[in-house]
Amino acid sequence: MPAKPGVAALGVDPGLAATGYAVIRTRARGGEACTWGSLKTSAKLSLPQRLQMIYQGITALLAEWQPVLLIMEDIYAAGQFPKAAIQLGEVRGVISLAAQEHDVAVIRMNPTEVKCSITGHGRATKEQVSRAVKRVLQLQEEITPDHASDAAALAITGLSRKGLYRW
Repeated sequence: MPAKPGVAALGVDPGLAATGYAVIRTRARGGEACTWGSLKTSAKLSLPQRLQMIYQGITALLAEWQPVLLIMEDIYAAGQFPKAAIQLGEVRGVISLAAQEHDVAVIRMNPTEVKCSITGHGRATKEQVSRAVKRVLQLQEEITPDHASDAAALAITGLSRKGLYRW
């Protein structure tokens, strides 16, 4: 099945301190990295303020780029860090709410699945993921920070899994 040109996906690597994002748009051949970055929040702010900042940032990206998919990393949080797991759940909740309000389908993907898809190895390092994203998108520069590169890998993999992108 050939790629569908002009379809966009928003990849999101959720985190309370930094939520990485990348918008990838398909072309007739390959894909285009439209924008990427990180939504950063300060630990000096209250949790509701930080969640609001993430929600507003994701909402702005959804409104500007109008993606058909939002692909979010499915986070594994070890049992010894229950507070971190709860906070990540709250971050994922506001991201999912923003997507729902914009009628954008949400796909959650396991990090090892994404790494395997983009690099061929489920335990790839962040550097290997970054290099693979750069190669797949034929970029001159690397997508930084790491959270944004991970988000780009999520978007590429999500589009591919839905049959909308082939590299």
